[in-house]
Amino acid sequence: MTSPQQRKAIHLVVVLLVASISTSVLVTLLSVASHAAKLGPNQILVLLVAIGYVWVIRQLRAGSPAAYRRVRIVSAAGFLLVASQVAFGGYPVWLRAIEGAQLALLAGLIVAVNRPVVRGAFPAVRDGRPRNRRAALVLAVLAPLCAEVSLGTVGVRMAWAWLVFAPIYSAGALFLRELLRRTGGGYANVLLLGVAYGLVEEGLVLQSLTSPHLYGAAQWGPRLFGVNTAYTELNLVYHALFSVAIPVILVEFLFGRHGTAPYLRRGGVIAAGVIALLGAALLRVSVPPAEDPGYTMPLVAVVVVAVLALAVVGLALRVHLKPARRWAAPPVPVVALAAAVAAFGFLALLWPMGDATRSLSMTGAAFLAAAALYAAWNVAWTPRQLVAACFGALVGHSIFGLVGSAETLADRLFLAGVAVVTVALGVITYIRGGVHDHERGQLERDRREEVACPA
Repeated sequence: MTSPQQRKAIHLVVVLLVASISTSVLVTLLSVASHAAKLGPNQILVLLVAIGYVWVIRQLRAGSPAAYRRVRIVSAAGFLLVASQVAFGGYPVWLRAIEGAQLALLAGLIVAVNRPVVRGAFPAVRDGRPRNRRAALVLAVLAPLCAEVSLGTVGVRMAWAWLVFAPIYSAGALFLRELLRRTGGGYANVLLLGVAYGLVEEGLVLQSLTSPHLYGAAQWGPRLFGVNTAYTELNLVYHALFSVAIPVILVEFLFGRHGTAPYLRRGGVIAAGVIALLGAALLRVSVPPAEDPGYTMPLVAVVVVAVLALAVVGLALRVHLKPARRWAAPPVPVVALAAAVAAFGFLALLWPMGDATRSLSMTGAAFLAAAALYAAWNVAWTPRQLVAACFGALVGHSIFGLVGSAETLADRLFLAGVAVVTVALGVITYIRGGVHDHERGQLERDRREEVACPA
């Protein structure tokens, strides 16, 4: 039961929240109407968030602690986003003045929502479920290393740029893993979430799936309906594997005792989602304006990509895909070597090497990916064999980066070192996995002897 003082304080929070959201919608509409900006992903996202917060406000008035947490997180995130827009947005002075007013409203909202009298109206409910912050941290570190650093797309002399890409990779992989582990899907579902991740990052954030200039992707292969087909084929598969699935599989193997339980509680999941959105915003305002200034993804393409991403996420979270598992997996060294060759071959067929501007064969890459997926679907993987496939793929894609995209001697030496370290880690994991298998087998034999010969 809230006191009159608490109800008054909550009412102030609601007023400031409505005012800041209304100002955000006003800025969006005025920027489009004055041609200061086109109707694109950022503007559509603002309108969708505004609609969604009608429900949040109702929940806040009803005393929902979850709604209160969302307001606290989003008020801080909104302040940072608007501050960056005021500093780097390039809007006219009169429009920046309105954004300044929105910034002041968000600052007032942050103060109001964190007052003790408001916090007292939404007592925290202790979550007794187990969590594993260490595993979450390892996944957050491993995801950008697997996806960006170990391929060498950003050279050593530009190593600072890794920090620009890190938030969306780290928080994105962690957020998707936590969503999946709350719905009970398997690694096939992880791949689907990786495809959705690729659609969001490459399609809505970088706009690289349709941009005629970014990364030279339009020259890689045919452009159909304004889509860079070869680049799209490569990156949707690449993100599914290296940005999401491989980091998740490796971390779940390293922290096997925790199993497939979530690593974070609800607040941590929300924080990961917010950081992923902030990382997407950071990438959006830093890469496209520098690499492809003036390009805005067509509205039809934005809607199509967004709908596809939502559909893939819905499928991954609602339909539990169960592989056939009809074949026994080959020995671990064979699995690792096959994965390395497949990863190298897939990248080599799609990524123009050296001075080339076009992909070698989209059809060959599609056949290779389909064959690998068919084999993976029908093989009964053991944990060690699955991890061996991950290490093999990582080595293969680092070797491709070394011979196919590295531009300087420093880059080649760096990627050679990455490949050697990855092989060493794979061997250590194989040996330790063998020890663990032996220990589990011995425990099982001891248990059977106890059953057969009770004291």
